[in-house]
Amino acid sequence: MFKSPKIHIYITAIAVLLIIIGSVYSSVGLRVKPHMDAATVEKTDITQGVRVDGTVKAAQDLNLAFVQGGTVSKINVKAGDSVKKGQILAELDSKGLSASLSQVSAAVQGSEAAYEKILNGATDQDINIAKVALANAKTSLNNANSQQQVAVDNAYKTLLNSGLAAIPDSGNSGPVTVSIFGAYTGQDQGSYKITIFSTGNGLRFQYDGLETGSGIVDITPKPLGSKGLYIQFSATSVPTNNSWTVSLPNTQAASYVANYNAYQSALQNKQTAISAAQSAVDSAQAALDLKQTKARPEDVAAAQAQLNASRAQYQLAQNSYSQSILTAPIDGIITSVDAKVGQTVAGSTLAPGIPAIKMMSDQKFQIETFVAETDIGKIKVGDIAQVALDAYGDSANFPAIVITIDPATTIIKGISTYKATLQFNQEDQRILAGMGASVTIIDEKHAQVLAIPGSSVLKDNGKTFVLVDMGQSNFKKTKITAGITGIEGKAEVLSGLSEGQKVIYFGN
Repeated sequence: MFKSPKIHIYITAIAVLLIIIGSVYSSVGLRVKPHMDAATVEKTDITQGVRVDGTVKAAQDLNLAFVQGGTVSKINVKAGDSVKKGQILAELDSKGLSASLSQVSAAVQGSEAAYEKILNGATDQDINIAKVALANAKTSLNNANSQQQVAVDNAYKTLLNSGLAAIPDSGNSGPVTVSIFGAYTGQDQGSYKITIFSTGNGLRFQYDGLETGSGIVDITPKPLGSKGLYIQFSATSVPTNNSWTVSLPNTQAASYVANYNAYQSALQNKQTAISAAQSAVDSAQAALDLKQTKARPEDVAAAQAQLNASRAQYQLAQNSYSQSILTAPIDGIITSVDAKVGQTVAGSTLAPGIPAIKMMSDQKFQIETFVAETDIGKIKVGDIAQVALDAYGDSANFPAIVITIDPATTIIKGISTYKATLQFNQEDQRILAGMGASVTIIDEKHAQVLAIPGSSVLKDNGKTFVLVDMGQSNFKKTKITAGITGIEGKAEVLSGLSEGQKVIYFGN
């Protein structure tokens, strides 16, 4: 029998749909076959977080450390001080981070303007403004490169001049010592090997290594090469078998480690600043390209993607900047301050490392809970939480905040979990040790974003997609970019769908 192409496509679509439904049914291990329905893509608020059970316990001291590494620039408290939640306790050197934040903030503004302009169409004036913005961004990139290179060069010069000293060879004899003065202006690392030889006119010293030459043995400083260094002997009578070595840098110097870390920090700051400045250039270039091209659906989508990317970069820069500031997570009393200004500290993205400051809580009780490995990435220290104590039901709300996340895993009923400790925001006589609690930890809130039911989001060969309801029992497999998944069961859609479309979702 003859079948029209339309009927053939319809039958094929139904067959594919049945295969996908079977795949979903099998992958989640449902005992009851899920039913299928359609939901409208709409804008709504989404809250990402986790819901876990916990137990009230007596409060403990808190060990506070920086999440990221860096050089301590400020210590604002001392042992015995009373502090309030949110008070700044210590700060890392954040000049580079601050500059990066400003640059990516400008990139966000540029992306937002580009998106609005492409929707409305660009004028000649708009194009000229975009060209100026691109030129400014390139200038900023050049300035950032120059400024950061100066900082790197200075840090490198300081590193090479770490503890300049002439180290005597083990076979030296006699009391004569050698001192090194000046500042090494060269760029190469290496050493000067100094030896003594006699001439008819007296003793001379010879040097080789980074440079080659000779000079008169004298108790006044004499040039050691042509790169800013001077050598001085404590006496003019020196055994000719004596020799010394001047290493650049002197890795045995007390200042070497600090100078090396400062140099590495300068390199990292340069990379961060240039990366941010380059992102601004890329954003400005994209904005100009969009203005010079007639708006098409794909142009609008590209502008939206660029806007999302710049906002994400800003969020990362903002998070990085905030991680250079150590704040009090709760009200309490400082018990000790272990960090020092100028000290280089290491950090950890999962949980704090070596404590910089220790404090004692004003509160009597905390919540101890265990978060599954699959959810631990959804929370972080500082997240707020809503706690319902079993003794009082859901109608009584006890606000709390995440203060620590244990980096070590704990196996509970065969599942890897991580212990998270929360601090109540205020004392309450109703709270008693040992009480059971239901805890909702809130990590992110996205207001009025495109959202669909979480069960609409499917995976296939590492790609994320949904089934768009085209009407008349037809559907279209559509690739999307998903954002956060809310505790409300909604999934954020960053790209691939438009408001008002309908997608298929699955339920029991």
